[in-house]
Amino acid sequence: MILEIKQYISRLPEKIWFRAMLFSVAAIVAAVAAEWIGPLIPYEADLQLASGSVGGILTILASSMLAVIAFSVSIMVSAYSSATSTATPRTIALMLADDRSQNALSTFLGTFLFSIVGIIGLSAGFYDDRGRIILFFATITVIVLITGTLINWIQQLSTFGRMNDLIDRVERATAKALRWHGEHPFLNAQPPVEIPEDAVALSSDIASGVVTSVDVGQLEETAEKHGVTVYLAIHPGKLVYPARPLLYLSGEEANELDSQPFLDAIVVEHDRSFDQDPRFGLVVLSEISSRALSPAVNDPGTAISVLDSGLRCFEVFAEASAEAQEAKYSRVHGPEIEIGDLFADFFTKIARDGAGLVEVHQRIQLCLLALAKSWPDLFSEAASEASLNALARALDGIDHKPDIKDLEARSQRVVESCKK
Repeated sequence: MILEIKQYISRLPEKIWFRAMLFSVAAIVAAVAAEWIGPLIPYEADLQLASGSVGGILTILASSMLAVIAFSVSIMVSAYSSATSTATPRTIALMLADDRSQNALSTFLGTFLFSIVGIIGLSAGFYDDRGRIILFFATITVIVLITGTLINWIQQLSTFGRMNDLIDRVERATAKALRWHGEHPFLNAQPPVEIPEDAVALSSDIASGVVTSVDVGQLEETAEKHGVTVYLAIHPGKLVYPARPLLYLSGEEANELDSQPFLDAIVVEHDRSFDQDPRFGLVVLSEISSRALSPAVNDPGTAISVLDSGLRCFEVFAEASAEAQEAKYSRVHGPEIEIGDLFADFFTKIARDGAGLVEVHQRIQLCLLALAKSWPDLFSEAASEASLNALARALDGIDHKPDIKDLEARSQRVVESCKK
């Protein structure tokens, strides 16, 4: 439960309502505080014109912001719908967490509430002369803020929800997760080892779902307290069900321990997330490519762009793996993410859906060659297997002999580079 609460709190900044609520509260406080700050002014300011015109300015702001909010929401909904139909529904989570769109909508809503509260305060005689002057300067500040936000929002609308924007978002999320896993192999725990025969298996006590987070620190603390060793059998992204063990405990008191503190360190939800699950990002990238390669779309250029993004993600993983940190936890043996699984999540699906397109297979072989030559110790075996697999799929879909010879030569270069 504690881990679930922590995860919920960590995701609050990604929620549109949370940021909108903060901006709204700040706006209301600013409007009300004008009367509190007024008495602190040590002199009488001769700004009767300004203080008298603030009501009209607030009225204009309130009416215009209401229209801007409605327009912005309709644009965002349209972008979400477009992303679902042109790319994949799995990109919506990244769009919802977009800082620029959240800031824009929150600023518009905050300005609207600031104006409404200010108008109500003026109508009710809440402000004295000094308070109206403070409210006037606060209104000018809000106008400057709104102007900058509108300019930024207009720039955002030119790319928001477009294909390149979606691919970039997924690439950044995937690269972030891969970088963390590269720097902290085995979830920052000890490498996996053979599980003792007398180890006690602990399974999920809830319905089937997907592992989204593992708190290895909590597992380490609990294992240290009871003098046992933990062997994780899953990693984030894995489908679990009541009959599938999540972890194993080994120690003299393993059979007598309460399993709940250990199970509480693993969060199981209905949907996968990008945070601790690098394979999910690769799957989403491949889904974008699959949609582009469908007969209804027939857009190999997008598939090539996805392959380039995937190549950069693997490069990030390789660079992070070269600087991997030492294990932080001693009583927990973490799971290993196989390179072959990462390649299967990404290259295999694109090779399958682009079986009849030589340009797609040429880029697949080129990406595999780049990985095999740049980081042979890490990628050579998986690259060789993926290259042969992609070639076999291409031979089933391509009939033009020169194209076949070209792909065979490219695949041969990948395989030969892996043998060196």
